[in-house]
Amino acid sequence: MEAPKPPDAQPFPSRRVLLGALPALAVAGVAACASGDSGDSGKDAEKILEAAGPPPRPADPDGAIAALMEGNDRFAARTPKVRQVADIEVLWTKLEAGQAPFATVLGCADSRLAPELIFDQFVGDVFVVREAGNIADSPTSLGSLEFSQAALGSKAIVVLGHSSCGAVQAAFDDATPGGNIQAIVDAIRPGITGAADLDEAITANVLAVIERIRAKSAVLAEAENAGECAIVGAVYDLTSGRVRLL
Repeated sequence: MEAPKPPDAQPFPSRRVLLGALPALAVAGVAACASGDSGDSGKDAEKILEAAGPPPRPADPDGAIAALMEGNDRFAARTPKVRQVADIEVLWTKLEAGQAPFATVLGCADSRLAPELIFDQFVGDVFVVREAGNIADSPTSLGSLEFSQAALGSKAIVVLGHSSCGAVQAAFDDATPGGNIQAIVDAIRPGITGAADLDEAITANVLAVIERIRAKSAVLAEAENAGECAIVGAVYDLTSGRVRLL
């Protein structure tokens, strides 16, 4: 049950208000790097960037999801993009000017779940928020997701569950771990009621988290309704390396 708002609680600020306040945070540091490289080192850097290919810049939510899934195909096929150390150094340096992730992944904190690797993306391509059980109950988690879309222009939010999820298993088994871990189990349990097995519970949890995001974030719900951002669910298989969209 959601706790009632205190009497003096203010309504959730409109998306328009947030959009007006966030751009300065998103572009901090751009001016310091505006001059770019010069001389031979600059020419070498441009050659490396050209050889590495441009970062993904999908035009719409469907394109963002397609780019992620194409990357997962490469990862699962054991044919990811391979960059030399020099390539990485140049690309990383370029990112000092700011970030423009094309997609956001809300994933589990499980150490085997690294979205940049799973979707074969580079630093700066994907905005990542992680909590055990890939939940989004806290204002800080929801705020992070909102920032990725409202300030950085992320075109898709993928709630990414995974096979053999210990957090969902604990909720499915009605475990009582105590401490702050209990809050994770309690957040998951309502969304998986009626699941027949762990796999079904994992899928149910992802779908429940999506509905929670839509209900608790006016910013993201409005962006999705406007066609600016898609909120989708997926499950990653630890054995095959494949991501399955729901």
